Amino acid sequence: MKSIYPLATCLLLPIISYANETTDIQERIVIIGESMQSPSEWVVDSKQPRQPLPAHDAGDFLKSLAGFSATRKGGASADPLFRGMGAGRLTIVNDGQMLQGGCSSRMDPPTAYITPQSYDSVTIVKGPQTVLFAGSAASIHFEREATFFEMPEFTGYLNATTAQYGRLNTTADLTWGAQPGYVRVNASAATADDYEDGSGNSINSQYERWSGDVDLAWTPSRQHRLILKLGVSDGEAAYADRSMDGVLFDRESVALNYQWQPDNRSLEELSVNAYFNTIDHVMDNYSLREFTPSMMMPNPTASNPDRYSRGFKIATEWQLLTSGQLKTGLEHNESAHRNRSSKDQLNRPFESLSRVDDAFIEQNGIYAEYRHAIGQKWQLVSGYRLDHWKMTDKRTTIQPMSVPAQPNPTANETRSENLHSGFLRIEKQFKNGYWYAGWGQAERFPDYWEAIGNNRQSPTSASAFYTDAETNQQWDIGLDINADKWQLDASIFYSQVDDFILLQKGMMMQPDTVRNIDARTWGGETTLSYQLTQAWSVSSALAITRGSNKTDDNYLPQQPADELRIATDYRHNALTYSLLWRLVDKQERTAVNQGNVIGYDIGNSPGYGVLSANIDWKIDPKWQLSLGVDNILDKTYAEHLSRSAASISGYQQIDKVNEPGRTVWLQTNYHF
Repeated sequence: MKSIYPLATCLLLPIISYANETTDIQERIVIIGESMQSPSEWVVDSKQPRQPLPAHDAGDFLKSLAGFSATRKGGASADPLFRGMGAGRLTIVNDGQMLQGGCSSRMDPPTAYITPQSYDSVTIVKGPQTVLFAGSAASIHFEREATFFEMPEFTGYLNATTAQYGRLNTTADLTWGAQPGYVRVNASAATADDYEDGSGNSINSQYERWSGDVDLAWTPSRQHRLILKLGVSDGEAAYADRSMDGVLFDRESVALNYQWQPDNRSLEELSVNAYFNTIDHVMDNYSLREFTPSMMMPNPTASNPDRYSRGFKIATEWQLLTSGQLKTGLEHNESAHRNRSSKDQLNRPFESLSRVDDAFIEQNGIYAEYRHAIGQKWQLVSGYRLDHWKMTDKRTTIQPMSVPAQPNPTANETRSENLHSGFLRIEKQFKNGYWYAGWGQAERFPDYWEAIGNNRQSPTSASAFYTDAETNQQWDIGLDINADKWQLDASIFYSQVDDFILLQKGMMMQPDTVRNIDARTWGGETTLSYQLTQAWSVSSALAITRGSNKTDDNYLPQQPADELRIATDYRHNALTYSLLWRLVDKQERTAVNQGNVIGYDIGNSPGYGVLSANIDWKIDPKWQLSLGVDNILDKTYAEHLSRSAASISGYQQIDKVNEPGRTVWLQTNYHF
């Protein structure tokens, strides 16, 4: 495939040259993504229908935004990355809770437990440009808004999506409210059979998921709000990239949130949030696939990791004089991880075994973020965060893959470290938009998967427990212009990461190696839209990321290919016709057998183009019906960051986990 840059230039330049004229752009299906609501920050409506096929979990949802990609494992639980950075480099907050998966091979990333349509909004902060969360590459917050009802009211949102390959998703978001408080119920269910790629090959990808969340709110006044949040979910998912499937994704959560907005000249808001959640996960090689003995697994095998997490956060917002806003916070998070497994489930089932602790992780943080207005057009924003991390290695032995068990050299040892993060950003408002430039630093403690999970080693030890923390120093520059007929949203970044945590794949049954290198990344995203006429609009989004391993003088692995999305909408009365052309360049900047806890580079990838279309019918203010076709030309392709496909009985062996072929889908949304 030829480079996408000449095409991008030809498409972007004429759009900028059109004259201005005011138009009214109505709500429609989202096929490119949203522009930043404020410097370095997206606020995305998670209930809005999208193309490609509306997502059933947060990993699929995020990859529809410019700069995001995802590593496919099957039909569910894709692991998201932003600018080539994922896992512990993304801070994902689930309505105030830090939710961590249980699987040491990331079969269940945090996004696997999140149904996007169950939330009101998703806030994404690019880079280390906030200290409200301990983010490195990005902070992502899925949030449900609290409501105050003057009069009794019943409101709701219902969503149903059906598609080929037996896919059916349903979501219900219902609220009964009055002046004393409200009850909000979120429920979702999703199911799908194996899908087929463009060549007709079946991919081991079936899944079933369900979730339920209840908010019980007491709102005696607009100034006081107390909410008890209860949540459960479960499911199963088949995977095409590994020798086992996920047969249990049990989540239970409890949270209590209090907010006070006093009639005070200085203190604007005080919030206290405490939570507790557990993840109980089971994977095996016989429930969702035909069991086939192998050298690695001669018998039916099962593993049952679990994790409990708990924490709290106290946050305040202050108005200082007329030109300053201050946000401060104190938070605590901790999690414990355990596991039990059986390599002979028939004779020694895992249910009969005791759980064994392998890790305990604790984080305590304080932060302050200050915004100062300089006149009417300039803003200076700064922040500082101090985190104290502590991790205990509770493994007595180490046994990676089929290597005989050996004593753990870091058994029962505890390491702790104080990490510093901060940023400084200047913002300038002008008539039709703003520009900003910011510098930030984020120090990141090694996560469970890097230091303990899968019993990886370091270059000098059989344990990777003492892997150094990363330090990311990054520049972010952005421009947003919202004129009468066209809108431009552009952001670029340059990052220097000292002690970047790199994984090296083990050869000949040897464990993977975790080591620190110095890395450099740069790139950015540009979204441009233009209203040709009152009925017809065009838009495009370009995302580019580059990464280099300065220590080894090599490419940084697991970097996404350059991507350009071109879309056009035509509105006629209540109907909107949309076309999306996604162009992905070939990726030859690879480092084979190197990567991160999500995956490794397995070679170069060819470029491809995928064409999709939809018709959106706004029946009335309450009803919206969308019909779409993804991958119209039935293209056979795999994302560059897709994982290697496993050998599974009954399925054709392929190099990577391919994406779905032509898929027809129908979605209905009802608001009342």
